[in-house]
Amino acid sequence: MLKQKYRLKKKYQFNYVYRVGKTCHGKFLLLVFSPSKNKNVKIGISVSKKVGNSVKRNRARRLIREGVSPYLEKIKQNFNIIIVAKQSIEGMKSPAVQDDVFSTLKKADLLL
Repeated sequence: MLKQKYRLKKKYQFNYVYRVGKTCHGKFLLLVFSPSKNKNVKIGISVSKKVGNSVKRNRARRLIREGVSPYLEKIKQNFNIIIVAKQSIEGMKSPAVQDDVFSTLKKADLLL
């Protein structure tokens, strides 16, 4: 579970990032990010019903949370980030998702 200070929770926060943010694609996920006034980075996770039933969606959320947690201290500050799972995440293992999170963050130039 992400700590409280790293979570993006409110609907208006998600809407703002979707409206203003830039996107970056990976194999298993899509990154939407925008600058923020917050001191910490805030991360939200979104998984559509296209991914599968509730069991598969919850597994995708857990995989993304586990994939992003080692890089929380290395992500640039003052950003809001939404990670959207793609259908291809279904059936993937944790190391593959973690590598994709790292490469997508690097491609978006969000790592220090």
